[in-house]
Amino acid sequence: MVSEANEFGKSTFFDALHALFFEKYSSGGKPVKSLQPYSKGAVEVAAEIETDDGFFRIEKRFLSRSAARVSRLSDGALIAQDDEAERWISTLLGTAADGPAGLLWVRQGLVGLEPDSKPEQARLTEARRDLLSSVSGEIDAMTGGRRMDRMMRRVAEDLKPLVTATGKPTGVWRALNNDITTMEGELATLNAQVTLLEDALSGRKQAEGQLARLNQAGANIRRAAAVSAAQTAYDGATAHAGRVEAAAQARDLAALQHRTARGNLDQFLKAVEALAAADAAALATKKTAEDAATEAARLHSLQDTAQGAKANAAAAVASRRSALESARQQAEARAARTRAQDLHTQLQKIEQAQGDHDKALARVTASGATPEWLQNVEAAKDAVTKQEAALTAQSVTVSVAYSGDTRVTRDGAELPDREPVTLSGATELTLPGIGQMSLDLPQSGQGARAELIRCKAALGDLLGQAGATTLRDARALAAERTEAEQSVGLALAILKTLAPDGAETLRAAKAIADLAAQAAHDDPLPPLGELEEALAQAQTLDQTAQNALAQANAEHTTAREAAILARAAAQTATSALERAQVDAGPAEAQDATRADLIRVDAQSTQELDDRSGALEDLRAEAPDLATAQAELTRAKDAVQGAVTQHQQLSVRVAEYSAEIRTHASNSIEALRDDLSGQLDSARADEARFAHKAAALTRLQTALEAERSAARDTYFGPVQAELKPLLAILYKDAGLHFDSDSLLPAGLTRADTAETFDNLSGGTQEQIAILTRLAFARLFARQGRHMPIVLDDALVYSDDDRIVKMFTALTRVASDQQILVFTCRTMAFADLGGDRPQVTVRDQMDGA
Repeated sequence: MVSEANEFGKSTFFDALHALFFEKYSSGGKPVKSLQPYSKGAVEVAAEIETDDGFFRIEKRFLSRSAARVSRLSDGALIAQDDEAERWISTLLGTAADGPAGLLWVRQGLVGLEPDSKPEQARLTEARRDLLSSVSGEIDAMTGGRRMDRMMRRVAEDLKPLVTATGKPTGVWRALNNDITTMEGELATLNAQVTLLEDALSGRKQAEGQLARLNQAGANIRRAAAVSAAQTAYDGATAHAGRVEAAAQARDLAALQHRTARGNLDQFLKAVEALAAADAAALATKKTAEDAATEAARLHSLQDTAQGAKANAAAAVASRRSALESARQQAEARAARTRAQDLHTQLQKIEQAQGDHDKALARVTASGATPEWLQNVEAAKDAVTKQEAALTAQSVTVSVAYSGDTRVTRDGAELPDREPVTLSGATELTLPGIGQMSLDLPQSGQGARAELIRCKAALGDLLGQAGATTLRDARALAAERTEAEQSVGLALAILKTLAPDGAETLRAAKAIADLAAQAAHDDPLPPLGELEEALAQAQTLDQTAQNALAQANAEHTTAREAAILARAAAQTATSALERAQVDAGPAEAQDATRADLIRVDAQSTQELDDRSGALEDLRAEAPDLATAQAELTRAKDAVQGAVTQHQQLSVRVAEYSAEIRTHASNSIEALRDDLSGQLDSARADEARFAHKAAALTRLQTALEAERSAARDTYFGPVQAELKPLLAILYKDAGLHFDSDSLLPAGLTRADTAETFDNLSGGTQEQIAILTRLAFARLFARQGRHMPIVLDDALVYSDDDRIVKMFTALTRVASDQQILVFTCRTMAFADLGGDRPQVTVRDQMDGA
């Protein structure tokens, strides 16, 4: 079995095997081309087989350089090639080139007995007929077997001039038959309408009869009486159920009273036993409590003595610890005074550095002479210089050195002192006290002059942003800003060094030190070592006293707890004695109490037995409440059903009446009789054409009748093979075959016959596969061991049937090769058999 997922190529394996055995190597038909890869090229298929003569390898190449080869695996010898190889395969299969594959090989999607193709159906029918005729030797003696087959083919050849290959008349006979067919169709339509009319009349009569029976006198009364009787029975059953429930409650109450009486008796007997035990325990615990109290008093006196010694030792420790603590506090106060002085000096340095930082930061903030600004000023100055150079190259430069207050003007504007002025074009200068000077100079471009003005304006704007007037001023302001930024950085570094956690932290530390230094004085201090040694000696004496006190406390606590426990035990024993006395009652009344409790227990036992018996009697006599309720429901449903049926029958009578009126108005009976006469005349004309064909047909019918009479014997071999296989699925079931198709036509189960088409899809599929297994067995009996190939079969079988089909396959596979391809890995896990490892290689790997 090959079990793989969908699209793995299982159906392709099936098609490849079919092509190898049943397609000629020279074929280029659809079955071969369907195997061709997407990259085109040749199709190569090979398989190794086992026959009675040994192991062989069959190879075929299709479409390109077509070839066929058969070689023996034992020594590699070439047995046959090309057409000879095809004949070798045909001889191996024992049949024509197409072979019996359709009988034994089931393609994916084919679940019935035959394929849809008519030619394929005819070919497979002939294959089955040859097989059955060849294996049923006794049929030859009875019906001629193959001889009858040849005779029937001869009759068919004689009929050919009269009828078509499909058995239909030709020429005038066919035209007459067409007319007859048309008239028969019309007559059938009229007959159908007449039948509808007759059915409507019959249906109305039947419905009216049913209405009459429903309306018979006393029918409704009987149904009502049945409802009343059922209601009475149900009410009686309900009442009896109530009595049973009351009896059960009385039984439960008696059981409770019995348990109470028995409990009281048991409790009294236990109380009497407990009274004797409690009396002895009270005497014993009283003596133990008195002894424990004496021992506790003695140990309490020893505890008081140890407590006094501990108090004296503790006072000595406290005095020496106080002296040591005072000395240590004074030392700490003097250290805090020194620390406060150091912090004061450090804070002064921080305040100085903070002031330097704030001043430098203010200078940086106030200055707009950033490096970027200076870079922009120098770029603007370069632009002015370049523009002036370009303008100078086109103009005349004039420089005036004044010696007095008089100034030369141009267009009302004074020329600057000792600064070059560029002049171009027609220019007029005013010389005070002298007059006007007209100059005719080369004309410079107006665009260059405007650009120079723009560049100077831009330079002036940049210089004004930081309060500078010249480039030198700008560079000086930028240097001052850089120096201020460096001062800010230095001040921050100093502050970080002096106060890494901030000045406020130092101020808080100084405040703490000042507070601690308030207790400092300059009086002499005793050595701390001497004070510590004295304290250690006092603590040693205190620990000794503490140990003695702890031992005394423990011994006293143990004795006191023992006394308490003994006293509690005595009290408990006394209380138990008192409770036992109360539970048992006075000694003089105990015998009478015991007798009363025993009597009450016996009475409650009898009452419980009586109540239980009464309950069982009621339950034994109880009618079946569910049955009574079901009978009541049935009777009520019968009444309602009669009403509903009466309404439905009334509607049906009305519908039949309407249909009868419709058909009666068309005079269909007269039309039918007229057309029937025309048809009889046409059939008489057709008779002379059918005379010769009739004789041949009668002969053919006689031969078919003879074959039908021997059908059971004819199908005996395949039925013998099918019987044990069919018994796996259905006990005592049988198949009957169609004499034309030679395939199962129906199934009989439990004396019930069913046609093949009426069976479920799963049952049809299972019978189709079992039939193929039986035909394979017939081939094997002839020495033709044909493999059975199933591609995704048993798709409609349930879990139980598929396991039984696995058993049938395994039974046949004991001496027959069966190949199963399936994608249903889980469903076919129980099939058994061999599961070959299939490896699909890519064409690039040479596969």
